[in-house]
Amino acid sequence: MALLVDSRLAVRGLGIATVTDRLVDALAAQPSIRVSRWQAGGAWGGRVQVATLGRSGLFDLSPRLDPRTRRFDVIHSLSNIGPVFPGPASVVTVHDLLHRRSRRARDRVFGFLLGRSVAGAGRVVAVSGRTAAEITTTWPALQGRVSVIPHGLRSLGDPSASRTHVLAFGGGGDPRKRVDLMVAAYRRYQALDPDPVPLVVLARAGLTNGQRLELVAAGARVVDQATPEEVDRLMAGAAAVVYPSTTEGFGLPILEAAEVATPVVMDRAADVAHEVLGRHCVLVDGCDPEAWGAAIRGAVEGGPVAAGLDLPDWAEVARRYVDLYRQVA
Repeated sequence: MALLVDSRLAVRGLGIATVTDRLVDALAAQPSIRVSRWQAGGAWGGRVQVATLGRSGLFDLSPRLDPRTRRFDVIHSLSNIGPVFPGPASVVTVHDLLHRRSRRARDRVFGFLLGRSVAGAGRVVAVSGRTAAEITTTWPALQGRVSVIPHGLRSLGDPSASRTHVLAFGGGGDPRKRVDLMVAAYRRYQALDPDPVPLVVLARAGLTNGQRLELVAAGARVVDQATPEEVDRLMAGAAAVVYPSTTEGFGLPILEAAEVATPVVMDRAADVAHEVLGRHCVLVDGCDPEAWGAAIRGAVEGGPVAAGLDLPDWAEVARRYVDLYRQVA
């Protein structure tokens, strides 16, 4: 079976790019599938998005009209968007519907295009039960046509490896990320623990100047850019992850922490996929830095938490997708 994976908008800087890479690798290992991938280069930004879509030709109207894609048995759109008329031999994966909460014109356009795409797709896949419910609530005609296939778990070695830091993430001025709470929580942890482990912040999503200065004052190490391999090493070496985000499309860092038995300090009310909530999650009520600091200290002292999640591996995820491809081909 000839498969085209359209991941043009899963570009560097997005969690979608990370999971797309893992799924494509797993699909390529399936003996019955010949995988071709369409992807864009460059980091995430409006210019890359516009340039990518501008070069798409007839594909974004309908793959059946584009001579480049007629030789494929199935088209799989993996970037939270797809052609306006994808046709019956297609699968569209929906990661989240967060764009529908945005007032930015670009996000609203993408939301409109996604609605047209899922309406005409052979099958629709949601990466979480929450997203599946939101899809069928938004588009009732899709009831019974949405499959839930969560992201897979990797096996990443010995969870008893040395834990040398607390890990957190940037977010600039995005109010969902609550970077200021993360900084305040770590400061309280420093005050509570006589021998605190240092803070490392992955800042690919950005930091304001004020946040950066506060982190420097707290002795944090800021990593502005990191390869996937570096992210894995930092996650595996973390005594805890501080994750105060209020809303995420899925919550990939929570899953990645479970892969290496790292506890995650997070808000009990956080709107994330239910699939990533497990034994490794240390839940905090409210936004009091004192409570967050105490939770960080408890997570660090409690050590690694093995078997935090019960999810399939990526090979099983790929097999589930192959079953869908056979149904629509």
